Amino acid sequence: MSSILINLAATGFLTLLHIQVVAAAISWKDRLQHTEHMIKPVTEALTFSRFRQDDQVHIMAVLNDNGESVTGVDLSAALNRYAENTFEVIQDLTYDDVVKAVHSITHTVTAKYQDLLPGVAGNAHLAIGINYADHGKETGQVKPFMFPKYVDTDPAIHHLPYTQGWLLDHEVELGLVFPSAVCSPADLDHILVGFLVVNDFTDRATLLRKMDSKNVTGGKGFPDAKSKQGFLPTGPYMVVPRDWRAFVQELQLELQVNGQLRQKGNARDMVWNIDKIIEQSLAVKGEKRYVYQDKNVPLFEGNCIPPNSIIITGTPAGVVFNAPSTGFIFGAVTKYLFTGKFFREKMHPYVLQQYLKKQMNHQGYLKPGDLVESRISFLGTIKTSVEE
Repeated sequence: MSSILINLAATGFLTLLHIQVVAAAISWKDRLQHTEHMIKPVTEALTFSRFRQDDQVHIMAVLNDNGESVTGVDLSAALNRYAENTFEVIQDLTYDDVVKAVHSITHTVTAKYQDLLPGVAGNAHLAIGINYADHGKETGQVKPFMFPKYVDTDPAIHHLPYTQGWLLDHEVELGLVFPSAVCSPADLDHILVGFLVVNDFTDRATLLRKMDSKNVTGGKGFPDAKSKQGFLPTGPYMVVPRDWRAFVQELQLELQVNGQLRQKGNARDMVWNIDKIIEQSLAVKGEKRYVYQDKNVPLFEGNCIPPNSIIITGTPAGVVFNAPSTGFIFGAVTKYLFTGKFFREKMHPYVLQQYLKKQMNHQGYLKPGDLVESRISFLGTIKTSVEE
């Protein structure tokens, strides 16, 4: 009798435990979906989408996102201001001026996700590498560095044609945009700041062929590997918070491939915070210390960070690429020495190319048929379909 009671109790406990686990999983999914499409109230943050109508770009102040379309008010029509980028439409307006304008417009408009334009237009951007410590560990680097990225932005519903021979890697990142040129870190205390989710796609094959393994933080190879067409999709909207420093502390980054979570992190964990990024970027203004398509180029043109360029602030751990292990390096160096390769090749490039051959067999890299979802709290989701 006692054994029967024990079995019944155990069965009841396991059933209860199963129910709790399932409930927790459902609750997590519900919270994720809720956060994914959550829009901050306009008193806390302004959310803007871009769409085209009658051959003009319109700026919508988004009030609701149901995951398939966004609904809000057409600021361009209300203000009779039509421009390529959001900040051009609200220029000379204070945050509260924009809030008043949004509240004064009674007619709403709706745009489907597939009809939205990129959150920000443009083709010259500034990127930060290794700005999360956990990502530094997986890639074998210990400090952040910068490089330019030259590619047109793409919208949130994103189709990326795959090229044979790529080692296509994903990087969910927080993007920043400024309404005017930033010439000093102190400028950040006096201007609005725009935020959006981006995916900084990378062809690791190009990177491994072109990078300087002795000086990775010099950035060589990164502009070429990250500036291919389709390598910068942006979120469905750009968000301008009233208090951007507090806003950043809330932001959680996530990336899934075919429904499987690969990357997760928090913007507050960046090694260089936004002030530091601006300080470091301005310190190299005008210097042509980077290489793109075999030409020396600056991080950005002029002495100030230009408006409407995206600053791509780094990615958390979980990318496909990982640094070669000590065992692999030892084996490659041994082969280099015992096969006489040192007569014809330098050791560092040889080891790098051996690792490239190994990576070509890695099944984690993106391929046609994959669906990549990149999201950040309050900034929406990018859905990238990798295609033939």
